[in-house]
Amino acid sequence: MKFKLLFCSKIWVYLTEIPVIILFLITRSYNDSSKTLLKLYPLLVFLALVMLFIVVYFFRVITISYDEIRYHGLFSSRDSAVINKDKTLIITMKSAKRLTVELFGNDGQPPALDWLKEDDYTPVDIYLFRGKAIGGKRTVASVLKFFLVSDEDFESVFNSDSFEKEYEFVSLKANKKEDVREIRLTMKETV
Repeated sequence: MKFKLLFCSKIWVYLTEIPVIILFLITRSYNDSSKTLLKLYPLLVFLALVMLFIVVYFFRVITISYDEIRYHGLFSSRDSAVINKDKTLIITMKSAKRLTVELFGNDGQPPALDWLKEDDYTPVDIYLFRGKAIGGKRTVASVLKFFLVSDEDFESVFNSDSFEKEYEFVSLKANKKEDVREIRLTMKETV
């Protein structure tokens, strides 16, 4: 299955590993001179576990495939939503290489409320998924290319105030409002 990865953690958060790595190296260098029975092995194991915890804690990615969008990571929200016909994938490019990824549409199911009768319900479009990712034009261009948007249109998407075009599987709309660019990919059919 093909999918696109969007990273959600900035690389500088992993700099918190540096003090733990320094402590680990110092402890390892003094391990042979220790006179105790266990030497400094418990501290070495603890520092190794702290290094592993930092990596696992900050690891968060969003995967976008033709049929699903999902948060991954042990300490992430683990939200997911199905991408199919008439749903809209909205990518908002903000300043400082921040992205907001949202899926807008309805799943055709009435809400699970006891007092709501199914014959009274009409589906309403809502935000099914919301996530924040790191990236800029190249990241968004790779997502657009994943959904078969032609390379020739990228300049219009990123530089014009308004752009619309129909493709085989998606309908693309790009708008710029102030210093925020919003790109909407509406699915024409379920892939």
